[in-house]
Amino acid sequence: MTASSSSSPSLAARILTIALLAAGGGATGFALAWVVPEVGSGWEDTLALGVGTIPLAIAAMVALTLLTRRGSQGIKGCGGLQMLVMALAGVMMLLPMFGARFLPPALVMALLLALLIVQSAANLLLWRRADEMLRRIMSETSTLAFWALQTALFVYAAAERLGLVQGVTAWGMIGILMGVYFVASAIAAARRGIH
Repeated sequence: MTASSSSSPSLAARILTIALLAAGGGATGFALAWVVPEVGSGWEDTLALGVGTIPLAIAAMVALTLLTRRGSQGIKGCGGLQMLVMALAGVMMLLPMFGARFLPPALVMALLLALLIVQSAANLLLWRRADEMLRRIMSETSTLAFWALQTALFVYAAAERLGLVQGVTAWGMIGILMGVYFVASAIAAARRGIH
């Protein structure tokens, strides 16, 4: 997803990048293992914590890529926008769980809505600046996620109507939606040769 440069990174730079990513992954896993018992409100919060951490990790990887590949701006200068969109997605997933510990719930909600407006604007700008390949990945991600979620929702709704399963909270549903979206995004990117 980045513009190719005339010289590829040296072996030392590649090893350093892999080591930094591995250290970041290990630190993220350790932090999650430490925070999950603190949240302790069931699988919905645990899932939200995971899907809130993923976009923050992706934003950090985009930042690392932009820093290690000097002169690279990503797709038509989209690297910074991708980083912003992902970072805001992560913050917005984590804010409802942790924001009320420091701020009144109404203020947390107002902050959440403000971040949603900024992230939506950044997403639209990213779409306008993206090249055809990134647009295709974004479209395929949305289509795949919609198809998977529509199918799963139908099966679940039928099972709930038959009394075979219990209801899921809206918070649990958004965690599932985000998780499916990230999986769909990875599949769409892999199909285009982006790993």
